[in-house]
Amino acid sequence: MTKTAAVCGIPWRLEDGGCAVLPLPGDESIAAVARSQVKGLLPALGLSVQDVHDLAIMVSELATNVLQHATSASGDGLPGAELWVYQRSGERGRDELVVKAFDTLRQWRRRRETAGDVHEHGRGLEIIRILADGRWGHHPSRSRLSSPAVRGKATWFALPILRTVPGRRHARQVDGPQAMRNLETLLVQRGVDRLRRKDELGVSMLTGPGDLTVWCETATFRWCARSGETGKLPVSDITEVCEQVVRLYEALDDRE
Repeated sequence: MTKTAAVCGIPWRLEDGGCAVLPLPGDESIAAVARSQVKGLLPALGLSVQDVHDLAIMVSELATNVLQHATSASGDGLPGAELWVYQRSGERGRDELVVKAFDTLRQWRRRRETAGDVHEHGRGLEIIRILADGRWGHHPSRSRLSSPAVRGKATWFALPILRTVPGRRHARQVDGPQAMRNLETLLVQRGVDRLRRKDELGVSMLTGPGDLTVWCETATFRWCARSGETGKLPVSDITEVCEQVVRLYEALDDRE
Protein backbone atom coordinates (compact mmCIF):
# COMPACT_ATOMS: atom_id res chain seq x y z
CA MET A 1 0.00 0.00 0.00
CA THR A 2 1.31 3.42 -0.91
CA LYS A 3 2.05 5.69 2.03
CA THR A 4 1.21 9.30 1.33
CA ALA A 5 3.08 12.20 2.81
CA ALA A 6 0.58 12.63 5.61
CA VAL A 7 0.88 9.00 6.70
CA CYS A 8 4.67 9.32 6.86
CA GLY A 9 4.40 12.39 9.06
CA ILE A 10 5.19 14.91 6.34
CA PRO A 11 2.98 17.96 6.92
CA TRP A 12 1.85 18.48 3.32
CA ARG A 13 -0.38 16.25 1.22
CA LEU A 14 0.92 14.85 -2.06
CA GLU A 15 -1.12 17.25 -4.20
CA ASP A 16 0.17 20.19 -2.13
CA GLY A 17 3.87 19.37 -2.33
CA GLY A 18 4.20 16.12 -0.39
CA CYS A 19 5.52 12.75 -1.53
CA ALA A 20 3.99 9.30 -1.96
CA VAL A 21 6.30 6.51 -0.72
CA LEU A 22 6.17 2.77 -1.39
CA PRO A 23 8.45 -0.04 -0.19
CA LEU A 24 9.65 -2.04 -3.18
CA PRO A 25 9.77 -5.85 -3.17
CA GLY A 26 13.14 -7.55 -3.65
CA ASP A 27 12.06 -9.97 -6.37
CA GLU A 28 10.94 -10.05 -9.99
CA SER A 29 7.58 -8.47 -9.10
CA ILE A 30 9.30 -5.14 -8.43
CA ALA A 31 8.58 -3.64 -11.87
CA ALA A 32 4.89 -4.60 -11.88
CA VAL A 33 4.38 -3.26 -8.35
CA ALA A 34 6.09 0.04 -9.12
CA ARG A 35 4.26 0.44 -12.44
CA SER A 36 0.84 -0.24 -10.90
CA GLN A 37 1.36 2.22 -8.06
CA VAL A 38 2.54 5.11 -10.23
CA LYS A 39 -0.22 4.68 -12.81
CA GLY A 40 -2.80 4.53 -10.02
CA LEU A 41 -1.66 7.82 -8.52
CA LEU A 42 -2.24 9.94 -11.63
CA PRO A 43 -6.06 9.87 -11.82
CA ALA A 44 -6.30 10.20 -8.03
CA LEU A 45 -4.33 13.45 -8.26
CA GLY A 46 -6.16 14.75 -11.31
CA LEU A 47 -3.03 14.37 -13.43
CA SER A 48 -2.11 12.84 -16.75
CA VAL A 49 1.04 12.52 -18.84
CA GLN A 50 1.40 12.77 -22.59
CA ASP A 51 2.33 9.12 -23.05
CA VAL A 52 1.23 6.64 -20.37
CA HIS A 53 3.01 3.83 -22.24
CA ASP A 54 6.35 5.65 -21.98
CA LEU A 55 5.72 6.31 -18.30
CA ALA A 56 5.09 2.61 -17.69
CA ILE A 57 8.30 1.67 -19.50
CA MET A 58 10.38 4.16 -17.51
CA VAL A 59 8.94 3.08 -14.15
CA SER A 60 9.58 -0.56 -15.04
CA GLU A 61 13.16 0.14 -16.09
CA LEU A 62 13.80 2.25 -12.98
CA ALA A 63 12.59 -0.52 -10.68
CA THR A 64 14.36 -3.26 -12.65
CA ASN A 65 17.60 -1.29 -12.52
CA VAL A 66 17.38 -1.31 -8.73
CA LEU A 67 16.85 -5.07 -8.73
CA GLN A 68 19.75 -5.73 -11.09
CA HIS A 69 22.31 -3.16 -10.00
CA ALA A 70 21.51 -2.18 -6.41
CA THR A 71 21.33 -5.57 -4.74
CA SER A 72 24.07 -6.44 -2.29
CA ALA A 73 27.14 -8.21 -3.61
CA SER A 74 26.05 -11.39 -1.80
CA GLY A 75 22.70 -11.28 -3.61
CA ASP A 76 20.72 -10.87 -0.39
CA GLY A 77 17.92 -8.92 -2.02
CA LEU A 78 17.10 -5.22 -1.88
CA PRO A 79 18.01 -3.60 1.42
CA GLY A 80 15.33 -0.98 2.02
CA ALA A 81 14.42 -0.14 -1.57
CA GLU A 82 11.71 2.52 -1.88
CA LEU A 83 9.69 4.22 -4.64
CA TRP A 84 9.01 7.97 -4.31
CA VAL A 85 6.54 10.00 -6.39
CA TYR A 86 5.98 13.74 -6.16
CA GLN A 87 5.33 16.90 -8.18
CA ARG A 88 7.64 19.85 -8.68
CA SER A 89 8.00 22.99 -10.79
CA GLY A 90 9.68 22.15 -14.08
CA GLU A 91 12.51 24.02 -15.74
CA ARG A 92 10.51 24.26 -18.95
CA GLY A 93 7.59 26.20 -17.48
CA ARG A 94 5.40 23.16 -16.74
CA ASP A 95 5.01 21.13 -13.59
CA GLU A 96 6.72 17.75 -13.58
CA LEU A 97 5.97 14.33 -12.14
CA VAL A 98 9.12 13.01 -10.44
CA VAL A 99 9.59 9.27 -9.89
CA LYS A 100 12.55 8.09 -7.79
CA ALA A 101 13.82 4.68 -6.74
CA PHE A 102 15.88 4.68 -3.54
CA ASP A 103 18.24 1.94 -2.38
CA THR A 104 20.77 1.75 0.41
CA LEU A 105 23.85 1.06 -1.71
CA ARG A 106 25.81 4.23 -2.40
CA GLN A 107 27.20 2.92 -5.70
CA TRP A 108 25.84 0.56 -8.32
CA ARG A 109 27.08 -3.00 -8.07
CA ARG A 110 28.88 -3.81 -11.31
CA ARG A 111 27.08 -6.62 -13.10
CA ARG A 112 28.40 -8.77 -15.97
CA GLU A 113 25.97 -8.97 -18.87
CA THR A 114 25.51 -12.09 -20.97
CA ALA A 115 27.46 -10.54 -23.86
CA GLY A 116 30.52 -10.32 -21.66
CA ASP A 117 30.56 -6.53 -21.27
CA VAL A 118 30.48 -5.00 -17.81
CA HIS A 119 28.05 -2.10 -17.43
CA GLU A 120 27.96 0.03 -14.35
CA HIS A 121 24.43 1.36 -14.75
CA GLY A 122 22.62 -0.90 -17.20
CA ARG A 123 20.80 -0.40 -20.49
CA GLY A 124 17.54 0.40 -18.68
CA LEU A 125 18.81 3.83 -17.67
CA GLU A 126 19.68 4.62 -21.27
CA ILE A 127 16.05 3.92 -22.17
CA ILE A 128 14.94 6.25 -19.37
CA ARG A 129 17.33 8.96 -20.58
CA ILE A 130 15.89 8.84 -24.08
CA LEU A 131 12.21 8.71 -23.09
CA ALA A 132 12.61 11.42 -20.43
CA ASP A 133 14.47 13.65 -22.90
CA GLY A 134 17.44 13.84 -20.58
CA ARG A 135 15.39 14.62 -17.43
CA TRP A 136 16.86 11.89 -15.26
CA GLY A 137 19.75 11.40 -12.87
CA HIS A 138 20.95 9.98 -9.57
CA HIS A 139 22.24 11.48 -6.34
CA PRO A 140 23.09 10.54 -2.75
CA SER A 141 20.06 10.60 -0.49
CA ARG A 142 18.48 9.14 2.64
CA SER A 143 15.54 6.79 3.10
CA ARG A 144 11.99 7.87 3.93
CA LEU A 145 10.50 4.69 5.41
CA SER A 146 13.36 3.56 7.67
CA SER A 147 13.66 4.88 11.19
CA PRO A 148 16.28 6.11 11.68
CA ALA A 149 16.81 7.12 8.07
CA VAL A 150 19.63 5.30 6.28
CA ARG A 151 22.05 6.58 3.64
CA GLY A 152 21.88 5.50 0.03
CA LYS A 153 21.13 6.87 -3.42
CA ALA A 154 18.10 7.87 -5.45
CA THR A 155 17.74 7.33 -9.20
CA TRP A 156 15.04 9.41 -10.85
CA PHE A 157 13.29 10.69 -13.95
CA ALA A 158 10.83 13.53 -14.52
CA LEU A 159 8.03 14.09 -17.03
CA PRO A 160 5.79 17.08 -17.76
CA ILE A 161 2.26 16.60 -16.39
CA LEU A 162 -1.14 17.82 -17.49
CA ARG A 163 -3.88 18.76 -15.04
CA THR A 164 -7.34 17.27 -15.46
CA VAL A 165 -8.49 18.98 -12.25
CA PRO A 166 -7.49 22.68 -12.06
CA GLY A 167 -6.22 24.43 -8.98
CA ARG A 168 -4.77 21.48 -7.03
CA ARG A 169 -1.04 22.19 -7.35
CA HIS A 170 -0.67 25.29 -5.18
CA ALA A 171 -3.68 24.92 -2.90
CA ARG A 172 -1.79 25.20 0.40
CA GLN A 173 -0.61 28.60 1.57
CA VAL A 174 1.72 29.03 4.57
CA ASP A 175 3.90 31.86 5.80
CA GLY A 176 7.71 31.76 5.77
CA PRO A 177 8.28 30.65 9.38
CA GLN A 178 5.72 27.84 9.11
CA ALA A 179 7.14 26.68 5.78
CA MET A 180 10.62 26.59 7.31
CA ARG A 181 9.34 24.63 10.32
CA ASN A 182 7.78 22.15 7.91
CA LEU A 183 11.06 21.83 6.01
CA GLU A 184 12.99 21.37 9.24
CA THR A 185 10.60 18.56 10.24
CA LEU A 186 11.17 16.81 6.92
CA LEU A 187 14.94 17.11 7.22
CA VAL A 188 15.05 15.80 10.79
CA GLN A 189 12.99 12.79 9.70
CA ARG A 190 15.69 12.12 7.09
CA GLY A 191 18.46 12.33 9.69
CA VAL A 192 19.56 15.84 8.72
CA ASP A 193 19.69 17.19 12.26
CA ARG A 194 22.71 19.51 12.30
CA LEU A 195 20.84 22.48 10.88
CA ARG A 196 19.77 25.34 13.15
CA ARG A 197 16.70 27.51 12.51
CA LYS A 198 16.20 31.19 13.30
CA ASP A 199 13.64 33.82 12.28
CA GLU A 200 14.56 37.47 11.96
CA LEU A 201 13.44 40.52 9.99
CA GLY A 202 10.81 38.58 8.06
CA VAL A 203 13.27 35.90 6.91
CA SER A 204 13.43 32.32 8.22
CA MET A 205 16.79 30.60 7.98
CA LEU A 206 18.38 27.18 8.46
CA THR A 207 22.15 27.06 8.79
CA GLY A 208 24.44 24.08 9.07
CA PRO A 209 27.89 22.61 8.43
CA GLY A 210 29.80 23.41 5.26
CA ASP A 211 28.20 26.85 4.98
CA LEU A 212 24.95 25.16 3.96
CA THR A 213 22.17 27.74 4.38
CA VAL A 214 18.47 27.72 3.48
CA TRP A 215 16.30 30.85 3.54
CA CYS A 216 12.54 31.27 3.23
CA GLU A 217 10.88 34.57 2.40
CA THR A 218 8.00 35.75 0.19
CA ALA A 219 6.79 32.14 -0.26
CA THR A 220 10.15 31.07 -1.71
CA PHE A 221 12.93 28.78 -0.50
CA ARG A 222 16.53 29.65 -1.44
CA TRP A 223 19.67 27.71 -0.59
CA CYS A 224 23.43 27.98 -0.94
CA ALA A 225 26.35 25.66 -0.11
CA ARG A 226 30.10 26.14 0.24
CA SER A 227 30.53 24.54 -3.18
CA GLY A 228 28.84 27.61 -4.65
CA GLU A 229 25.71 25.70 -5.63
CA THR A 230 22.53 27.72 -5.21
CA GLY A 231 18.85 27.14 -5.85
CA LYS A 232 15.42 28.69 -5.54
CA LEU A 233 11.94 27.13 -5.51
CA PRO A 234 8.44 28.10 -4.31
CA VAL A 235 7.32 26.76 -0.93
CA SER A 236 4.87 24.45 -2.73
CA ASP A 237 7.96 22.52 -3.90
CA ILE A 238 8.94 21.64 -0.33
CA THR A 239 9.60 17.98 -1.26
CA GLU A 240 12.08 18.97 -3.98
CA VAL A 241 13.72 21.51 -1.66
CA CYS A 242 14.11 18.80 0.98
CA GLU A 243 15.67 16.47 -1.60
CA GLN A 244 18.18 19.11 -2.66
CA VAL A 245 19.18 19.89 0.93
CA VAL A 246 19.54 16.18 1.77
CA ARG A 247 21.71 15.74 -1.35
CA LEU A 248 23.98 18.65 -0.36
CA TYR A 249 24.14 17.40 3.23
CA GLU A 250 25.14 13.92 2.05
CA ALA A 251 27.87 15.40 -0.14
CA LEU A 252 29.22 17.22 2.91
CA ASP A 253 29.23 13.97 4.89
CA ASP A 254 31.13 12.24 2.08
CA ARG A 255 33.87 14.88 2.22
CA GLU A 256 34.22 14.91 5.99
